[in-house]
Amino acid sequence: MDQKWSGWTPILKVADAPRSLAFYCDILGFSKDWEHRFDEGWPLYVSVSRSRLTLHLSEHKGGGTECASLFVSVDDVDAVYKEFVDKGLVPEGPPIDRDYGVRDFSFRDPDGHHIGFGTRLN
Repeated sequence: MDQKWSGWTPILKVADAPRSLAFYCDILGFSKDWEHRFDEGWPLYVSVSRSRLTLHLSEHKGGGTECASLFVSVDDVDAVYKEFVDKGLVPEGPPIDRDYGVRDFSFRDPDGHHIGFGTRLN
């Protein structure tokens, strides 16, 4: 039986969930969906979303690579770039047209995760 898949939810390892939450919400425009902590003093686990994109931010140790690389397709990469820079983001450079048919830019979040945003060129 073919199951319907609805999407990915990447889990990013973070050292300080409140710091990462502020970055994703204040600079990238995400909203906090919920947070969970098993008990006082335990690692924090937070869900954030923007549009149809959801990320989980986890202070839990172990279980995979420490730094991830994500790419987000958007309708207007230049508008996204301006929005983020106006909020204080320091990207690796402005959007540029790539020979593989995408106009994109990228940056690293406070924990070193590499994030790119791009628009397919016609």
